[in-house]
Amino acid sequence: MFHYIEIEASVDSYMEIPIAVDERFDVYVNDKQYTTLFTMPSGIEYTVIGSLVRDGLIESLDDIEDIDIDLKRKRIYVRLAKDVEVNKIYIEDCSILVKQGVYVSSNFTIDWKNLIEIFSDFNAKTTSVTMGIASHTSGLYDLESGKAIIAHDSSRHSSILKIIGAGIKHALNLDRSVAITTGRASSDMVVALARPGIPIAVSMRGPLYSGVSAAIILGVTLVVNLRRGEKIRGLIPLTHVKRIQGYPRELHTASPRSFGTI
Repeated sequence: MFHYIEIEASVDSYMEIPIAVDERFDVYVNDKQYTTLFTMPSGIEYTVIGSLVRDGLIESLDDIEDIDIDLKRKRIYVRLAKDVEVNKIYIEDCSILVKQGVYVSSNFTIDWKNLIEIFSDFNAKTTSVTMGIASHTSGLYDLESGKAIIAHDSSRHSSILKIIGAGIKHALNLDRSVAITTGRASSDMVVALARPGIPIAVSMRGPLYSGVSAAIILGVTLVVNLRRGEKIRGLIPLTHVKRIQGYPRELHTASPRSFGTI
């Protein structure tokens, strides 16, 4: 169904046990310290691109003149075409993002059965299933082109950044794509996916309050996997559910005001 691009996990061994590799990289943009990434070295360029997109420092690859990765010194030097100011985004700032034009207005829809197929396919490709190592996996499925990206990382944050960076690098239709991750549905995940316009996010874990709030405000359809509970269990769409077609139950969604966060 999909043509896969897989960003493999960085793995070492200790006492013949496979161990996930996590390293620290200091990132500089136009000779100024930008951020520190805690990530696997595999696919590190994608992580950097995804981080730049999430923080609004670039809009496309044309904004990047060069990325120089020094694996020995654990430093990454990025040269952008223009000077930028770095401002970190938190959940309280989501309304500010909307004022800046960050809102997912995509009219993309997906049939519930197709979403379940993607979920099942993705689950079989996670490192916990294939390798049994301590890491997270994220995926990006472009239903228009049939391309899909699978990225493994020691950090759930970095795995999301990798699929964003790789999606841009490999020209996926982000506004026609579904993102899925083994990580929790947190606000940082939602903000990262909303910035490039990815309309649907699926978490194999339960939701966080900040993640639901961010999804409501930024126009992201958030689907989570509830593992406990008598009345509701399994995959549940929580926000902007109009993009989900053929769901077997009646769907309701909250407004920012009724959710009581902003």
